[in-house]
Amino acid sequence: MLSIENDDERSFYEKECINSNWSVRELKRQLETLLFERLLLSDGKNNKEKVYELSKVGQMLSTPEDILKEPYVFEFLGMKEPKPILEKDLERKLVKHMEEFLLELGKGFMFVGTQQRITLGNTHYYVDMFFFIIR
Repeated sequence: MLSIENDDERSFYEKECINSNWSVRELKRQLETLLFERLLLSDGKNNKEKVYELSKVGQMLSTPEDILKEPYVFEFLGMKEPKPILEKDLERKLVKHMEEFLLELGKGFMFVGTQQRITLGNTHYYVDMFFFIIR
C-alpha cells in the first residue's frame, strides 16, 4: 500500500481492509481490479463524493443498499466487464468455478446443484445454486 500515492485512495483501501477483514490476497485482488477507480467512475459526481467520504470514515451500513455490492466484477471467471452476459451464462460460469472451488476445499463440502426447487406453503421457488457443508 506504500506504493499508492493518492492519500484518499490509500485511506480507502486501509479502511476497507479493516472493515471487510480483507486478507493480503483479497487486498491485492482489489488493487489489481482497481476497485477505488471503478467506484469513482460509476454514478457520476455524487458517487465521487461518497467514495471520498468512504476513504475518510470507512463504510457505514445504514441502508440496505449499503450492503449490496455494485458493480459486480467477475474477473475470476475470465469475463470482460463491458460485455453484457446472459444470466444463464453467468450461472454456468459461476457453477463451474464453484465446483472447482469446493473440490479444492476437500471433504465435507457439497454442491447439490442449480435451479433446485423448494416449496414453501403452496408456492414453488427455485434456488439458483444450492450447496452446504457437512461436518
